Amino acid sequence: MEPMRHHLMALVAVGFMALGSAPTAAAEPPPGADDIDTYPIAQGHYSSPTDFYGVFFQTPDGRHCGIGPNGGPVGCDAVPLDAPAGTNQTFVTSGVSAAYRHSDTASFTRDVDVLPEGHRLENWGASCRVGRQGTVTCKTYGQHGFILSSTYGVLW
Repeated sequence: MEPMRHHLMALVAVGFMALGSAPTAAAEPPPGADDIDTYPIAQGHYSSPTDFYGVFFQTPDGRHCGIGPNGGPVGCDAVPLDAPAGTNQTFVTSGVSAAYRHSDTASFTRDVDVLPEGHRLENWGASCRVGRQGTVTCKTYGQHGFILSSTYGVLW
């Protein structure tokens, strides 16, 4: 019985450690996230004929992202290195904080232009920009959004 108790205690400890290291959404946008609006709007091919009023883009490093109409969904078919295992999308809608999730299909990948560093796109209340080193910052109305780089992410 004693070895079983130690095993269960070890499992509980590992579970708490895993929960403590999982990314959580912040209540407010981090400093600098609201400066999306200061970036110039990019010119190029960012629409898809099969998507009703969606705006899509590629990042300079090859990630695919998109902004749906009316504030979302907004997201990328990518996650940073610090995202939970098994996730492959960063996703936000106007009513809920951003999150990492798993999807069996690519929701934001289209054959569109690269959004150059230092530019943004907007779509009916939501916007995304590509900043330094390809970092993507997206927000939607309702004060929700995310920052996505290859190594880290911030969700709010």
